[in-house]
Amino acid sequence: MLEIKPESTFGRGYEVLVNGMSVGTWSSRVWRSGGQLDMAGETFEFRSGSWGRSFEMLAGGTVRAEAHRSGGHWLVTGEGGPYELKRPSFLRGKRQLVADGRVLGEFRSSGIRGGLTADLGDVPLPVQVFVGLVVLTLQRRQRTTVAASAGS
Repeated sequence: MLEIKPESTFGRGYEVLVNGMSVGTWSSRVWRSGGQLDMAGETFEFRSGSWGRSFEMLAGGTVRAEAHRSGGHWLVTGEGGPYELKRPSFLRGKRQLVADGRVLGEFRSSGIRGGLTADLGDVPLPVQVFVGLVVLTLQRRQRTTVAASAGS
């Protein structure tokens, strides 16, 4: 089971765990989507582009995974892909990872500090983490939008 959880209450760092064991850390940026992921001895750059309608994860200048918004879902390419990231219901915050019409697993929010969990079976770990970071970023954007509209 994949878990991405905040390292502290107000920090920007996240710990990446698989089956309860730490496998990496993600340091998110303050003002823009993205950040640096250190996992399995590699450093990845996670970044957003195209007005927030795409994400990519690079290692050594090579794109290892990418996601592009297409209508109400995201098309994800990466090792073992392609995949789709779907939101089965607008009212539910959960998102599903789908390949060849089969649901591989579901990302669920965990805790009040903004973490998530997912059980994605045989999906390669870098792809699991990449899609998890996409989901976290989308959740953060949604919370920011809700907070801004509540304050006006």
